[in-house]
Amino acid sequence: MSGSERKRQIVQATLDIMAEQGLAGTTTRRIAEKVGVSEPALYKYFPGKKELILEALDVVGEQFYETLAGAAGESGEVTERIYRMSDAYYEFVVTHPDESMLLFEAVTGARDPDIKTALGDKMVSFTTILSQMFEEGKKSGAVREDLDTTVAAWQVLSLGLTLAFASLMGLNEVLTREKALLAVREVLDNIVSNASSRGETDKRV
Repeated sequence: MSGSERKRQIVQATLDIMAEQGLAGTTTRRIAEKVGVSEPALYKYFPGKKELILEALDVVGEQFYETLAGAAGESGEVTERIYRMSDAYYEFVVTHPDESMLLFEAVTGARDPDIKTALGDKMVSFTTILSQMFEEGKKSGAVREDLDTTVAAWQVLSLGLTLAFASLMGLNEVLTREKALLAVREVLDNIVSNASSRGETDKRV
């Protein structure tokens, strides 16, 4: 097995252990046993447990990001793109409960400042993408010019986190996919309607 293949195997084993044992129960001993190597052999590829966890979380984050980016696409009105992204987000959480739970547990349970910083950076980068999409909406006239796009991005993200949390709690029958996406639609429609009504006011003036 090549070095890169072994490294991927170790990262996948880390993800499996995190899903089974949680963040606190993920030890280098358990990872080494699952891979079938000695514990010291892990340090040939990673300096320590923290670096392993960061790499594993990065893999989940990239998978999550690629799913949303693929759903949003690059064409269409910004609100429709964000709606498609929200739909893919809900689908990801429902179909990948272990990976989603890992992200939630890492956010709430991480004590190491480097892990907290890495997770925070990912969250900020996601809101930055949403903010940029809203800025595009301003240019097309779909979003009002005075909208604080950063606040709007956090509003969408906050709703998404709430929906994901409800799903992970097993409340899918209460907060169905249809209701979840209706909540997203109402938030986005509110932004669009505000832009439209403002435009009508400007015309009358």
